[in-house]
Amino acid sequence: MFTQAEGGDGRAVLVTGAHGMGKTTLLRDIQTHAEALGAVLLTGVASRAERDVPMGVIGQLTGARGLPSGQAAELDRLLEAARRFPAECWDSSCLPPSQVIRVIDSIHGVIRQLAERAFVVITVDDVHEIDPASLHCLLYGIRRVGRSRVLVVLGERTEVPEATSTLTTEFVRNLRCALVHLTPLSKECVTSAIAYQEVCSESALGAVTAWQGVSGGNPLLLQALLTDRQASAAEGRGSDPVTGKAFGLAVQYLVGQVSEPVRRIAHGLALLGTAATSALVERLMDVDAGGVTRAMGVLDAIGLTGQGQFNAAAARTTVLADMAPACRVALHRKAARLLYEDGAASAVVASHLVAGGPVEESWALPTLLHAADQALRTNDAQGARTLLRAAREACSDDRQLAAIRAELVQAEWEMNPGAVRHQLDRMLDDHRSGLLDPRHSLRLVAHLLWQGRPRAAEEVCSDLDAAEDRLEGESRTRLETLRIWFAYVYPALGARYAEGAAPGGSAPAPFFGAADPESEGALLLRTLRSEGPVSGVAETAARLLQGLSLQDPSMAAVGAALTSLFDAAWLDEAAEWCDLLYRDADHRSPTVRAILAAASAAVETRLGNFELARRRADEALSLLSPAAWGIALCIPLSAKVLACTAQGDREGAAECFRIPLPEALFETVPGLQYLKARGRYHLSVCRYQAALGDFYACRDLIAAWKLNSSVSLDWQVYAAKALTGLGHQEEAERLLRDWHSKQETVSRSPRERAVSSLERFGGGRCVTVPTRALKEGERERARSRTVLRDGPHLADGLGNRRVEVLSRAEQRVAMLASQGRTNRKIAEELFVTTSTVEQHLTRTYQKLGVRGRSDLSPIMGLLTSGKPARSGP
Repeated sequence: MFTQAEGGDGRAVLVTGAHGMGKTTLLRDIQTHAEALGAVLLTGVASRAERDVPMGVIGQLTGARGLPSGQAAELDRLLEAARRFPAECWDSSCLPPSQVIRVIDSIHGVIRQLAERAFVVITVDDVHEIDPASLHCLLYGIRRVGRSRVLVVLGERTEVPEATSTLTTEFVRNLRCALVHLTPLSKECVTSAIAYQEVCSESALGAVTAWQGVSGGNPLLLQALLTDRQASAAEGRGSDPVTGKAFGLAVQYLVGQVSEPVRRIAHGLALLGTAATSALVERLMDVDAGGVTRAMGVLDAIGLTGQGQFNAAAARTTVLADMAPACRVALHRKAARLLYEDGAASAVVASHLVAGGPVEESWALPTLLHAADQALRTNDAQGARTLLRAAREACSDDRQLAAIRAELVQAEWEMNPGAVRHQLDRMLDDHRSGLLDPRHSLRLVAHLLWQGRPRAAEEVCSDLDAAEDRLEGESRTRLETLRIWFAYVYPALGARYAEGAAPGGSAPAPFFGAADPESEGALLLRTLRSEGPVSGVAETAARLLQGLSLQDPSMAAVGAALTSLFDAAWLDEAAEWCDLLYRDADHRSPTVRAILAAASAAVETRLGNFELARRRADEALSLLSPAAWGIALCIPLSAKVLACTAQGDREGAAECFRIPLPEALFETVPGLQYLKARGRYHLSVCRYQAALGDFYACRDLIAAWKLNSSVSLDWQVYAAKALTGLGHQEEAERLLRDWHSKQETVSRSPRERAVSSLERFGGGRCVTVPTRALKEGERERARSRTVLRDGPHLADGLGNRRVEVLSRAEQRVAMLASQGRTNRKIAEELFVTTSTVEQHLTRTYQKLGVRGRSDLSPIMGLLTSGKPARSGP
């Protein structure tokens, strides 16, 4: 059409489209093209603020560059004459007076004269805001545009495609006029735009559906997304669209351009979110159904919504922020009532109660509490915390308020155990006042034990013991479970629970026959406390873990099972379970992820995987502050100290000792691990006297607590090294002989892991022990001789490299590797991580003295040669 008009066949184009669809951009491109060809360019932009100014838009055209001064003066004179006519002369419902027609014809006569000498391009944007006089003048010229070198391009905003106006009617019936309606960009157009901007890699082109979905095909929104993507490129974002500041401003602009009724519906849709329906929006915003339908059509047309839902969460947030705060609060309260009346889910109703503040209706508080309970059950601790805080503000009953505070403490603990420290005193007061039910008092005991307040926990336990006959079955079971944990973690203060009987002498509740993971885990701890890691403990722990749901395992059961595997030296299995649980914990709370990371660090440290152990310990300490860990702080700290010590990073280890410890830490069994780790650090820097003090502290605590665990007894090996460093060789040998004799009397699991790689002490060499040549119980004696570094270097060359030196897990991995499987294939077949496979192979190569998997085939042939390897270590 540009070419036709330039050749003398005049044309007019009306470009229509919703907000942000590119009308202005298209007009600017036409202007640029016209200027490049030397055309006379007359431009104007209509404005709502100037709708009462007669000939305001036409007056803008006279100021165009390149208009001869004589013609410009004549146009100014004619415009001044036109402005003297009263407003009713421009009424579109009737024909204008003849004198008005003569003035309009004179204006176009000047333009026709100009077109005889040059190509004239006239553009007017936002003509939907044009003043009536200018509109009459434009229509007059458009009807006579033929046989002239004139191109008229107008831009008009239409909220919906089917909208009609005086201009669209004229353009439909005039053969020299054309309507161009701009629609949302297709997928091909979005792809072109992304590629043209060159802000995304080719992989982004594969995500074009996401770009089109978020932008709704609106060019303005798409450009905003591209701008935000460029701004975030330095942050290493992926190929998906990024909604940032530019996107928010674009949404603000679009919402500001729509009519007030449409804006109100946008507010209603944003406030209701996924619960929005046409009927509900109609009731919420007090509008008729037809108005809602029309408004939703407009919002869909401009790309903000699709089928009544916002295409981007950021768009919904921006629209919500566009509302006045008082109005938003009132609408949230109204939405809560409407949704409750409609039988909506409690979580949906509660979200509006939180945003709008509690209402006085009797259903509000139960709704909040039910939603909070659901959130806790689905591991949404943050959501539960928000709901419980709202419930606390809405509650006036003392007993119910105490229950809400107790539930809030549990939700806070999931997010940050340090945040509940100051709330436990209030919860303790509620218990003493009789406001807590037994279920919440039991939780109080667990929190007090975690926070290192065993005496307060003992007080609550005593009250529960006295009321045990009145407790329901589940509460009695949980009480017995807590007694066992108390006895295991705090051996001195919990001694009265060590044998499994209540203080009054009654037998423990017979709950271990039930399929209850927490109860089964408690039984494992009781066995460890009384008998040590006897045969069957590790097998039971493994079965317990296998029966847990990986998506939502009981952390009490997980802790008991992993502790049992650790004490029984089933380290490979413990490492695999830690990896599996840690990998599937992304959806869990920070506290759960931190605990699993700390457990993994402890296991990997003992396996000698110090780099991985240090990473896991650092992650655990980053997820929770030291103050939040309570007595469990020693687990990640001990692992990090040992890892840093083994890696020669003395400063890294020393930093751990600057972290304040809970006062009750050394009243706990986990505190022994911290003492031993600190002692081993002292050994690495040749501070033998300090090391000996820590190891002797372990000795005294173990004796006082009557612990019966081989893991607890290894302090003697390190104490012997400290004595050797101090020159007390005879005393060191006596200590080792005593340790050897105790090893013979400790019940050991038949599948105890072999010690094949010894720790590095103070730069000393790491010696590989020939496990094949050692009988059960001799491995630790070989280790002690290596630690002293003055015994004979035990080695038989691993002459036949028998496969029995490998653990069962290592055998499985080695067999598959010898058959040519890749690490990823092995991981898929064994349901473990690739990292676990790599660790097993590394230890296998070390034990067998081979360089790589190519050397495994002849060795693994032993498994099928009629001489199978042991199923043990």
